[in-house]
Parts: sequence; C-alpha cells; structure tokens
Amino acid sequence: MLNPASFAATVLDRVLALLAPLFLSAAAGDTEAARDAASALLASYDPRSNRELRLAALAIAFSFGALDALSRASDPDLPINQVLRLRGNANALNRAAHQNETRLDKRPSQPEAAPPEEPGELPASSETGDLIDFVRAAPPAPGLSRQQRRFAERQAEKQREREQEAARLEQRVARRLAEKAEIQRLAVTQAPPYHPETASARTV
Repeated sequence: MLNPASFAATVLDRVLALLAPLFLSAAAGDTEAARDAASALLASYDPRSNRELRLAALAIAFSFGALDALSRASDPDLPINQVLRLRGNANALNRAAHQNETRLDKRPSQPEAAPPEEPGELPASSETGDLIDFVRAAPPAPGLSRQQRRFAERQAEKQREREQEAARLEQRVARRLAEKAEIQRLAVTQAPPYHPETASARTV
C-alpha cells in the first residue's frame, strides 16, 4: 500500500480525488472503498515521490479514459463522426498513458530530491473530456531530440487532420439529413388531399 508519509498531503488527496470516481460504480457508490481501490492501484507503480505519484496517477487516468472512449465508440447507434472522434481520443489517451509509464520506468534508482509539486498539475477530473483537454494543453516533454520532436509534431498534425476530417464528415451527414427531411416535407405538403368518399367511389 501507499505510504502517505512519502507524499505531500494535498498532492495525495488530489490524486485520490481524481482517481476515485473511476471505481465508484464497482464500489457500489462507496467513496472510501473507491479511494482504497485507487490507492492500491497507485501502489502497484511503487511511487516514491510527489512527481512519481503524479505520473502514476496520470498513467492510470489516461488508461481508463482510453478504455472509456473505446467503450463509448462501440455504441451501434452513434454516427460515424462521433465514433471516429472517440477512437481518436482513445488513441491520444493511450499514447499519453504509455508516455507516463515510460517516465516511471526510467526513474532513477533513488528518489530524486525535488520540491513538492502542486496538485494543479493534474486534469480537472477523470472524465474523458477533461483528460483530452489536459493532454492537448500539456507542453512537450523536455529533453526530446529533434527527431522525437518532429515525430510528436507529425502525430499532433495527424490528430488535427483526423479531427478536421471528422468535423467535415459530420457537416456532410447533417446536410444530407436536412436535405432528406426537406424532401419528405415537400412530398407531404404537395401530395393531393385524400378523400375517403372519392376513394370508395373509385373502387365501386
């Protein structure tokens, strides 16, 4: 289990508040049980400092966010543009989770002596939208080589292109639905009135 003495109380409380909602449904709404589950999962990363605790929390939140986005994308009633957007979100969150896990894997053998971190370096919540906003607003990781920066820039550009294409597709679908609705409306308004007595006379 986590050793609370290893972390600033405000950071640990903020991290548990971020992760606990991920386990509320499984804990039947019991907040303390959800926080215990979050604490146990954090402990599996063996964080030893505020920074490592935050990285572990981000890895967990992004992983669950990716799973949530993929689950929502499997809804057969969703339009294709929303499915594509959710899959793109899942891809971005999964990539962010791996980045944070990689940083944990590369940590030094001894905890680094760093100043306490502010709890504000975390997403507003574990909701997929807040996680995506946090990923997009995050500055590039320091120490990247020129090749790594170019790769990150290409990935970001591809993500923007996918989102733009999804938006264009959404507009085309909405336009076609509007045209179809207008055709149906005109067909109804232009159809001759129906008179039951006339129809009966024709059949006789």
